[in-house]
Amino acid sequence: MNQPLAMNAQGQPDFARNYGFNRLQAGFQAGHWSRPDSDLLVFLAFSGGGKRSAAFAHGALRGLRAIPVRPPGGAERTLLDDVDYISGVSGGSFPAMHYGLYREASFETFPREFLKVDVQSYIYGNYLLPWNWGWMVNPVYGTNDRMAGVYDRLMFHGATYADLARHGLPIISVNATDVANEASFAFMGATFGTLCSDLQPFPVARAVAASNGFPILFGPITLQSYAARCGGQRPPTAPLSRWAEPHSELSRRAQLARQSNRYADPDQTSWVHLMDGGISDNLALRGLLNFFIGAAMEDTDLLRFVERHTRRILVISVDGEAAPDPALGHQRTVGGLGRIFSAVSGTQIDSYNFETLVLTRERVGAIVGRFREVRCAMGPTIDGHPCGDVEGTLVHIALSGIDDPAERARLEAVPTGLTIPDADVDALVAYGERIVRENPDIRAVAAAAGPGAGVVQRTAPARGRRTAAR
Repeated sequence: MNQPLAMNAQGQPDFARNYGFNRLQAGFQAGHWSRPDSDLLVFLAFSGGGKRSAAFAHGALRGLRAIPVRPPGGAERTLLDDVDYISGVSGGSFPAMHYGLYREASFETFPREFLKVDVQSYIYGNYLLPWNWGWMVNPVYGTNDRMAGVYDRLMFHGATYADLARHGLPIISVNATDVANEASFAFMGATFGTLCSDLQPFPVARAVAASNGFPILFGPITLQSYAARCGGQRPPTAPLSRWAEPHSELSRRAQLARQSNRYADPDQTSWVHLMDGGISDNLALRGLLNFFIGAAMEDTDLLRFVERHTRRILVISVDGEAAPDPALGHQRTVGGLGRIFSAVSGTQIDSYNFETLVLTRERVGAIVGRFREVRCAMGPTIDGHPCGDVEGTLVHIALSGIDDPAERARLEAVPTGLTIPDADVDALVAYGERIVRENPDIRAVAAAAGPGAGVVQRTAPARGRRTAAR
């Protein structure tokens, strides 16, 4: 179970201890976070789609590791070194969290600890092995609680968000769905802080299990609200209550504020029940959008530093979701409970992907406009570049981008499960790596990286990268 948030020396909720933007701000002020000599901001989003998506996203990380960045006067690094934020949902949460914890070692261990492990057998064991039937008699222990233990034994080894925080950037956002409020739920300090809960001791395996809690197959991961202890106070980066105004009914910012208000009000929320993140956002982009919206309202030393020194914003959506079943359009009937359930759930999960991509592109454009405005208010030239020289790119990397039609069809047909053949794992990793490594927009951003003369050298938590809109 999650724990209540500790109080600081002044007797106030210690929101700054929680993982996420608040931790970065505190580290920035203390000089604990090192920012490379870079003018890039790079954000990754790993979609749902079971182990198919996990393998494809792991390959994408390998592809970024193969792209060099050579800033003038700076040491050569890779584009992966410039990644600031990784958002993962469902199957995409596995490679995101594993890389966040283990970094370079993840490229060696993730395949053997997860990608090539028969995880499906553990799921069958929930139902077929009597010694795993505790969930049948214990109302507060469900099938997904057991799976959290499985993931912990296989790959996370007792790690908590305190362990994750010690690694610094990139921020890792694992996203589930709050089924009571019908909204995306990010395992981040702002969300937990609004519940007056402490994210630091929370096991990362439980967050990943919540993000992968496919309905019917798994029960929810449940969190307790301790909002009464905080007396209505909420983290600085949480959406403000004043945003939720009646005339803002169609504002995304207002919707986030209404959700935050429900979490901060103990009369409205006592428990939060979390299931598969793909229900609310299978591209893992909405959690990223919420982060953008929250950060855009802040006025901190960290944000001012990032705004001043950022010239390129790169958002890469790594989408391992399969194409719809083309055979359905040629059949008079759709038979089989499994096929019907797959079609219905796939339709529900995938129906908003296009709109999410459009919304993300609009948000990237808004951030570019904000950065230009902030920079040009400082002067006509920043770090040797015109103040308005800020660009944003959204790149959508998908299985549909595989050139070979036969191979594309084979990999898109890999089922959405947690066990797939090793040959498919290897092929998905290889294609993910190659598609990212050879993408012209991504390579163009890496090639253009590098500050101008007179760049300020300073510690800061945000390490840049850029985006391309497609």
